[in-house]
Amino acid sequence: MASSPFGAFDVRLDPWAAEYGGELPFETDAAESTEDVDLDIERPADAWSAVTPVGGELTATVVFVDGVRRVEGRLLARRDQRLIHGVIGSYGVGAVRVEDGRAACCYEQIGHLAVLGCGERLPGAFDLGSALIYQPASSPRDDAEGPPLVVFEAMRAAEGELARRCAAEAATLVIADGPLTFGEASRGHALGFVKRFFKLYVGSSQVTVLASLGVGSRSPLFHIRGGTRFGRFSWFTRLASRLPIDAHLTGLARLEIADVVGFETARSLADTVTVLLPRFVPSRGRDPRAPQNLLPIGALEAHLRRRLGDPRVIRRRLADLILQEGVRA
Repeated sequence: MASSPFGAFDVRLDPWAAEYGGELPFETDAAESTEDVDLDIERPADAWSAVTPVGGELTATVVFVDGVRRVEGRLLARRDQRLIHGVIGSYGVGAVRVEDGRAACCYEQIGHLAVLGCGERLPGAFDLGSALIYQPASSPRDDAEGPPLVVFEAMRAAEGELARRCAAEAATLVIADGPLTFGEASRGHALGFVKRFFKLYVGSSQVTVLASLGVGSRSPLFHIRGGTRFGRFSWFTRLASRLPIDAHLTGLARLEIADVVGFETARSLADTVTVLLPRFVPSRGRDPRAPQNLLPIGALEAHLRRRLGDPRVIRRRLADLILQEGVRA
């Protein structure tokens, strides 16, 4: 008899759909308490005003990097009378290269994980067919949100490695969706593109400046240092106009770059992307996260989600596997 893919674990599937499991919005850019923010590096903090670039040297090649992840099923495993939370989940990362006025997807990577909490791990990978091979992984946490976090962290690690590879190419500007994950120098340049604000890093008087920014303008640069991350220059830019009913910071994105590039290079790149990014803004009818979910990023996300497979089919195959193993036991 073939060995069970679940080993000594008695695995069951939570009957609720995965989206009802209370998965947290992990992609925060919250500042650490030990970080220091210097608002005075381009203009004094009490004299902040909009910066409107007159041009900005556009890079020949722009690469947008992003990833998606999904929990397809929540598991409850039991061994030695101990209940263990788990998930099966998938992630995909990829890039869109924009060059000579044309855009194309490239550098695609898909991963599937079966994660158990409490430091436990399934004995090996299992196959749900159609190249859906789930690799075992583990979370040290004993709550239900530990295993989904492992899927998120795997996606973020793959995104960071892909952004690093793309930035190794000369004359390339990488726009990585989310906070930047690496700080070393490279032949090209990599920027983190933060479209959801959990922390503004600036004071109330600077928020007034942010709210007043027009399309094609940006805030002065500021510097963030300390904590567990590398030092970086950051700024806000307005991608599109807001409607009268919109929140005051609608249409803004925060960008960041590792401070190893130096202030002058950071300022030049800030001017470049302030001119460049509004060209990639989708209409509100096309994308509910417009204008921040730029066209290349939205198209890449849709492509990657298709590559993950049909979640209904995956869940049904997992249920069949669990039923077969239950009957065999």
